[in-house]
Amino acid sequence: MNEAKPIVTCHGNMELFSSLHQLVVNGLPKEPCQWRRSYGRAPRSVHLSASMVPYDADILPDEEEKTLVSRPYFHIYWTDCDMDTYKQTGKDDIAEWQAALKARNIPDWLIVVVTGDDSRVKTKLLQRANVADKVKSDFCGKYTDRCIVLTEPLKLESKSFESWSLFFQRLRSLLLDAFNRHLNKYEEGMRSRREKRNEPGWNYFSYFIVQEELAFMFEMLGLKEDALIQYDELDAMFDQFVENFASGEAVRWLAPLAEPCTNWAGLSLSKPLDLDLRQQVKQNQASLLAFRNYLFSRQTALLFQMGRSWEAAMRAMDYLYNTVVEVKALEIEAPKGAVSCWVILSCLEVLDACNLHNPGQLDERFALYTANLWDYARKKVR
Repeated sequence: MNEAKPIVTCHGNMELFSSLHQLVVNGLPKEPCQWRRSYGRAPRSVHLSASMVPYDADILPDEEEKTLVSRPYFHIYWTDCDMDTYKQTGKDDIAEWQAALKARNIPDWLIVVVTGDDSRVKTKLLQRANVADKVKSDFCGKYTDRCIVLTEPLKLESKSFESWSLFFQRLRSLLLDAFNRHLNKYEEGMRSRREKRNEPGWNYFSYFIVQEELAFMFEMLGLKEDALIQYDELDAMFDQFVENFASGEAVRWLAPLAEPCTNWAGLSLSKPLDLDLRQQVKQNQASLLAFRNYLFSRQTALLFQMGRSWEAAMRAMDYLYNTVVEVKALEIEAPKGAVSCWVILSCLEVLDACNLHNPGQLDERFALYTANLWDYARKKVR
């Protein structure tokens, strides 16, 4: 999941963009930018990156699309045409592109007017500057920041460097605006779902996938701590439901988890995202052990990315102990020794993964928490 990047579509002169593609994707994340979110939350420093893909009207998201990670967030039109070409074909092409965006209520776009390496004649440079003015007049209205000139981008000159700097500043700012717009709407819908958690028909696993999408987005933006918070909230919510169930409260979606245990495979931390296990969770087909394995694997994946293997070992004790308690609370039938086998296998997996992500580092916390895991596994062998 950590390899995912925000999707940006590109249209217009694709041969031109291809010549600049690597410069764009390499330059965008070089400088950090401040992401200021709503609700009084502290700003975050992020290094934005993007996956640039060819524009296709068929992949434009609907306004109501309920995804954060896989949707195209932003749209760029690239042109280096002169005024004559703009009047003959360029204007109509941009108009068609904009019409497709407006039909989906998409306000997140930028038009880039490029002056190429062959623009040595001053009148040609002036012509392209005039094209930019015409584009602003024809398409940008009061949003003149939606058109920017990229001056001789392949030259190693100060004017080119300044032009690139302004381009990246503008693109980062507009990308963050797009993220905020989608995220605010998504979180509003998520809160509405969460508030209905005590209503008949509400399903935790359906909600889990919704909030996990938010975690995926934070992870995509490099905000690992914020992503981890989403999983911790989901963890705490699940704990509360199990406690309520054990106290006699009816929790219908928990019923499938109380089925007899037929698989006690231990935790696997070999990959940061187990898509097969996630699909089971999404379809409400995961057993308690499988669900707990998936949730903890996602938490540890983020901890490892943040260099906190000691915390993964520390959290493992609660994960193992609480899951055993939940097996009893849900009165899950299991063959004798099955749960102990799961504990031992999971302990060994955590220890192996923690050692892999903590090579040769002397850390008292790491030693303490891994020792506790060894001791817990030893007791289960008896």
